Amino acid sequence: MFNFTLISKKSFLSFLKNVNFILINIFNNLKFSNLKRLTKLFFIDKRVIFTLIIIFFSVFVHLSTPAFYKDSWVKGIVKNQFEKEFNFEMEFSDKLNYAIFPIPHFRFKNVKFTSGERDLAEIELIKVYLTFSKFLDKNKMNIQNVTIKKAKFNFYKNDLKNLVNFFNKKINEKKITIFDSKIFLLDDVDDTYSIISIDKSQSFYDNFEVMNNLIVDGEIFNNSFKLKLKNNFVEKKSDLDLVFDKLNKRYINTINFKKEKKEGKLSYLNSRKRYDTFYSFDKDVLSFNSEEKINDNFFYNGNLKFSPFSSYIKVNLKTINLKKLLGNDSLFLEILKSNIFDNENLNFNIEVKSKNISNHRKLKNLNLNINYENQSLNFNQSNFILEDILKINLIDSKFLNKKKQYFLGSFEILIDDHSKLYKFFQTKKKYRREISSIFITIKYDFIKNDLILEELIIDDKKNDNILNFIKRFNQDNEVIENKVDLRNFFNSFIVEL
Repeated sequence: MFNFTLISKKSFLSFLKNVNFILINIFNNLKFSNLKRLTKLFFIDKRVIFTLIIIFFSVFVHLSTPAFYKDSWVKGIVKNQFEKEFNFEMEFSDKLNYAIFPIPHFRFKNVKFTSGERDLAEIELIKVYLTFSKFLDKNKMNIQNVTIKKAKFNFYKNDLKNLVNFFNKKINEKKITIFDSKIFLLDDVDDTYSIISIDKSQSFYDNFEVMNNLIVDGEIFNNSFKLKLKNNFVEKKSDLDLVFDKLNKRYINTINFKKEKKEGKLSYLNSRKRYDTFYSFDKDVLSFNSEEKINDNFFYNGNLKFSPFSSYIKVNLKTINLKKLLGNDSLFLEILKSNIFDNENLNFNIEVKSKNISNHRKLKNLNLNINYENQSLNFNQSNFILEDILKINLIDSKFLNKKKQYFLGSFEILIDDHSKLYKFFQTKKKYRREISSIFITIKYDFIKNDLILEELIIDDKKNDNILNFIKRFNQDNEVIENKVDLRNFFNSFIVEL
């Protein structure tokens, strides 16, 4: 804190005196007589007035020149330069005017961008800023910058390839700025499956850095985002930075494309951690792996083959929560039920491994296989163990998601220690018979939340009591939702042996 006791009374009064002197001088110079003398001095030389008039008139004439050009000629110049640079056609309405302030520009209203029979964009207003030094020579006049406001852009799936090519070559040197617009993502039958709102976007080619630039502030799925994309042609390097502020998520991608086999790094950042993925690809295969490792294995790794499309992904976890993974409201099941994988050209295998299962300390070594081939989804060869007691193998399975949504699976349960098994399920001693295997087939209806017992075989044998148990179980529409339900189910059919 400032210590006022250090200032003497004498020095403070001296300071006030100096300030007062400066203020008096300033107000003396603002007297009417002084202002009149200065003004008279300025206007005494008529050459000053004449020079200023000539300069003002020359600038005004220079800036006003484009206003005298024919509308058809202006539209032709703009149309030719746009179509030459962007490979699409422009359609103008009759609404065209020219404005000098704040910067000379032409204003076009109700403009369309078209390609063949498709409408690429409908735009309420386009401002075209001209090359200032070429106003008097209309044949040399070029577009310098373009501003687009309140546009509706239509973007089809097939346009994705064109967008990639757009950033593999030199783009527009003219800075194009887009305000308050929307991009409609359309499928093959012109149905909208997503909308991207653009608050502000800029795209241009930087001659000094030899680089394409795209900067977008917008919103998708009610989440605002900021996108920066740069593509350097000298270093053959591309950088992408995507930020979702509300979600506190960020994606950074850097790719080097000097060689035929491209290499890159994708980083995902949230408030707590950063995940880095290294990848490489050519025209046939994309391979990737995480920087993080779990027990000397990559956290995730895999490859994607492009023709025909297939993929293999392997995920290694320290622990997994089966209830969150397979519960009725889990994201995993919602994705399966959404029918997103219904594509005849899609084939993949995802292998998820976890040494521990958080729901129970004795559940270990989960190996979950998610297989999709020929429009059929299954989880065959998945398994886990109940430590020192048994191993459960999913032998055959099917997930159907057409008119009905249900899972059909056949499980093989191999028992290591039947005495520990009975102890685990708290089975009464008089029913504890030696068993080594259980084969069970179930069908679960996701819409009705109904579990149906199709088959139950103990030690490769069936009997009438078990068949009657299956019938009663299905008639009663029993549901197994927790450990108590599972224990009661087990003990109920053990009694029938």
